[in-house]
Amino acid sequence: MVTDLAILLSLAAALSWGVAQVVSKLGLARMELPLYAAIRASFAFLFAVPYGLATGAFRFGDPHLIGVAALAGLIDPFLGTLLYMYALKHGEAHGAAALANTAPFWGVVTAVVFLGELARYVTFLAALLVVAGAYFLIAPARKGRRPGSITGGLAALGAALLWGIAETGPAKYCLSRGMSPAEFQLVLVTTASLTWWTAALWRRSPKRGKTNPVGIWIAFFTAGVGFFLGWILWLSGLRLAEASLLTPIRGGAMTIFAFATSVFLLGERPTGRSFLGAALASAGVVLASLGA
Repeated sequence: MVTDLAILLSLAAALSWGVAQVVSKLGLARMELPLYAAIRASFAFLFAVPYGLATGAFRFGDPHLIGVAALAGLIDPFLGTLLYMYALKHGEAHGAAALANTAPFWGVVTAVVFLGELARYVTFLAALLVVAGAYFLIAPARKGRRPGSITGGLAALGAALLWGIAETGPAKYCLSRGMSPAEFQLVLVTTASLTWWTAALWRRSPKRGKTNPVGIWIAFFTAGVGFFLGWILWLSGLRLAEASLLTPIRGGAMTIFAFATSVFLLGERPTGRSFLGAALASAGVVLASLGA
């Protein structure tokens, strides 16, 4: 029953993150990356602080755990998001999301190697199915493809590596030693806000860094759905089950949700390879769930 709840929370987190991943492309079309990300991180405080105060979850008793959570904030919502948003600007959303969502493979490796969790064959197979699904979700090479799509793809893969490590290793480490999800998230948000505002102010010039009303609303939406709700759901599930089990489920579902959102919201036209990729990712989610 506990494992079932953890899987349900992970799927809900995947839905939140998958939608936020794609919608961010609309925000980036209207604002410079550092400013959009800085505003988004600041909006996350409006959700994270009231939630933590209402639940009485803020204690911050161990400076070591705060440092680990801050490291996760540097790796995931700053460096990882920087690479992912760059990928969004230089390619199609469903392709960037698919590559970035190969994070489960790195998450499983992190959980087994650094956290000492049991290396289940079925879990590794599920992670590999998710990776294979992400590969086929990438549109095949075609004439007229922008030169930036290669660098965008590499950036998305870099984001996958950073996300897989941070969302599994530091997160599980802190939660297993008594840090609440709300505490971890607040440190994450604080680190992300400080780093992104530093980057935004450093790059700002009279001709750049202009705000856009629609872009600000999109930043607000993605902060609430992705930065707050997605992380709280994921961390809550991570407290109940092993990271090596939940990571493939989360990643496969995110691939599917981001794929569907890019089609219906952005009007992108995926190929037959893309549909094959979605099927493989779905198989990974089902296999990981049965392996629970």
